[in-house]
Amino acid sequence: MMSLLRKLASLRLSLAGMALLAVLAVVASRNADIDAGITVVPLAILVVNLLAALLTNRSFRAQTGLLIFHVGLLLVFACIGLTVMLRFDGHVEVLQGAAFDASRVETVEQGRWHDNQLANLEFYQGDILINYLPGLNRQDTHSTIEYRAPGGEMRRMTIGDTRTATIDGYRVAATFNKGFAVLLQWTGADGREILGAVHMPSFPEFDWKQVTTWTTPAGQELELELDFDEPVSSDTDEWTFGATFMPYSLRVTAAGAAPRTLREGEWARLEGGAVRVVDLRTWMAYQVEYLPFLPWMFVAAMLSIIGLGMHFARRYLPARAAADREEEALAHVARA
Repeated sequence: MMSLLRKLASLRLSLAGMALLAVLAVVASRNADIDAGITVVPLAILVVNLLAALLTNRSFRAQTGLLIFHVGLLLVFACIGLTVMLRFDGHVEVLQGAAFDASRVETVEQGRWHDNQLANLEFYQGDILINYLPGLNRQDTHSTIEYRAPGGEMRRMTIGDTRTATIDGYRVAATFNKGFAVLLQWTGADGREILGAVHMPSFPEFDWKQVTTWTTPAGQELELELDFDEPVSSDTDEWTFGATFMPYSLRVTAAGAAPRTLREGEWARLEGGAVRVVDLRTWMAYQVEYLPFLPWMFVAAMLSIIGLGMHFARRYLPARAAADREEEALAHVARA
């Protein structure tokens, strides 16, 4: 058993694991089709290698600083591996006055061991206010949400550029992406009514082209263009994104038909039913992350740094103190 542990504690295995980790990390970062989970193999090798070294190398146990450093390093590799396997990263747009919808989350990355619990997240989008300085320079973000805490009570908080919300283990952070949405009511030929929102392109990034497509419940594809009576954003003055009381109109264009301009409350007859403009809202895009071992990774890294500091302090400070004493003795002899 000990002979096997000594082989696993080999420095050559350490170097091989680090080299393999570097190569696979570069490959995964440069190729979107390759899952970052491939880096778990060298991470597991390094964890086993360090654990074996701690069990077989007496010098680690004899030197407290060196022991703390290697334990911290082992925990860092373990936390990185667990983060890669359990991670989740996604984006979602949430309408003002509406609830978070897990089915609308666009997944960017998801670890193989991640147990998707997004359906359990419950939060509602409130007012969105984003202040801009002249030149369309974003100053600060204030996005108010109400969410259900673990105890079941509803809480309100404002998410900003530096403040995020953690709901059921998921970190919810506001992004720079936001815009307007038009609330529409569809009434089918059978009398069925559906209320929904169509999100327009990001604002003010695309303030010059608030155009999107929408397919009605009857299957007809339309082009929708949001047009404000007066300019909303300002390149020369301070202004705030979030107001929805401005006069606006919605241009509805179907293939082969003339465009129709609708004001709030007006109807348009379409194939298989009719649509009515109900209201103007805003939407906010959020990044949704699940990285449960990230704080522990930081703690482990700090532990390694402390251990390394203790090791070098114990090794070099006494030698330096002895050298200082020798210099003082020589100086004393010279003066005598």
